[in-house]
Amino acid sequence: MIRIWAQMMEMVGSRPKIWHYLAIVQFLLLAMAAIILGIWWHPEPHSDWLYYWNAAGVPSAYERGGIGIWLLAIPKAMGASPLAAALLLNVSALGWLSWLAYRLDGSRWRWLAQIVVAALFLIVPFMSLVQLDLIAATGLATAFWLLADERLVLAARWRSLLVLLTVAMGVSTKPQFALILWTLVGLGAMFGLLPFFRKEKSRGRRVLLILLVGSILGFLMDMGFRQLSGRTEQIRTSSAVTLYGGLLVSSNEPDQGCGYWSTRAAEAAKEDLSRTLPVAVIQRLQARPFQHWLSVMRCKAPEILNPPPFALYWLIESPNVRADINAAPNAAEFQKRYYQALALERFAYGWLKIAVFFACFLTTLWLWRRDRLLSLLPMLWPISFWCVHLVFEIQGRYFLGLFLLAPLLCMMVLRMTVQPDREMAGILNPERSGRLVEGTSNDLLETPAR
Repeated sequence: MIRIWAQMMEMVGSRPKIWHYLAIVQFLLLAMAAIILGIWWHPEPHSDWLYYWNAAGVPSAYERGGIGIWLLAIPKAMGASPLAAALLLNVSALGWLSWLAYRLDGSRWRWLAQIVVAALFLIVPFMSLVQLDLIAATGLATAFWLLADERLVLAARWRSLLVLLTVAMGVSTKPQFALILWTLVGLGAMFGLLPFFRKEKSRGRRVLLILLVGSILGFLMDMGFRQLSGRTEQIRTSSAVTLYGGLLVSSNEPDQGCGYWSTRAAEAAKEDLSRTLPVAVIQRLQARPFQHWLSVMRCKAPEILNPPPFALYWLIESPNVRADINAAPNAAEFQKRYYQALALERFAYGWLKIAVFFACFLTTLWLWRRDRLLSLLPMLWPISFWCVHLVFEIQGRYFLGLFLLAPLLCMMVLRMTVQPDREMAGILNPERSGRLVEGTSNDLLETPAR
């Protein structure tokens, strides 16, 4: 059996076109699963999803959502229902992410692309909700592709502009990515200034600069939309509550949901509206000993290092879905199967996390001797998430970008270091944006680093 499997993999690896068919089949299966689940359960917008739907296309209602909320406004303006609009945007993002994964992955077995597909499979139940997390992640994934794909023949100025705009799109849609990227840039800059790294000529410094500029642009876009809405007080409260729930009024006991959103966090954010946010934060930090804040972070650490799955929960626990289940005559039997499905999702999610962390570590190890600073980016990506969420609110869905984008970031740095003597197309050399040399992509992981 093992021999037959090895022969099949050898045949697939030697015939690259087969991957095109596999990618199409995977996309169709995932898209059909998302559509069937959405039509079956028909979840109505609630919580943040309800805000996104109500605010889409209404500038005066804007609090957050950036470019993503204006993308949502397009199907809404055309008369689409919340479910139809969510499926349209999220299935489109699913298809684009699948294409990017296979486009960027130059390894013979497309193993990084398979990790991306696995991550998409695990969030299929999430795609029928009016959420913008997937749209935001798609913006950054597109930037990674534009930075690394030498086969894309595009003038340098247009490539640079598109990279900045796609990063800005992701950051404005989900400001959490601004914090992640700023932490990533900060950590990268710390390493880049060390004598050990300073001696080498690295593409990593330019990549970090581009990500920094794009993230600032996206942050300013979001701030501009917020100023135009005229809802300063509501925006201050909704933005600050992630800091209050994550640290300032968080419990340091696991059974009390340390680091998660709470009504107390929302109330505390409103109580402090009479003070500027920096003053309110400093005063609350000074009100407790330093050891207390360390205990809160220790309490949050297990959930940060090993975040829980979220997709199935958010679908089934939608108020209208939960009400229909509770009213059904076989509610007890369904609840039993639901718990079994959650356990299976948790098991699969655990293996996905292992695969992602292993891919980040292996990529860094493989490319270390070619470009040390650039090779560190895949490892700095999860570390940046951990650092940010030690302070800010935690939820399983906030880590979607970690596990979905980490393999694509690995692909990006692999592409950019496949030929150490070539400059990155377009971005780093304005005089050319040439194509990848024939045959180099399939040898990406088979040729030892020199």
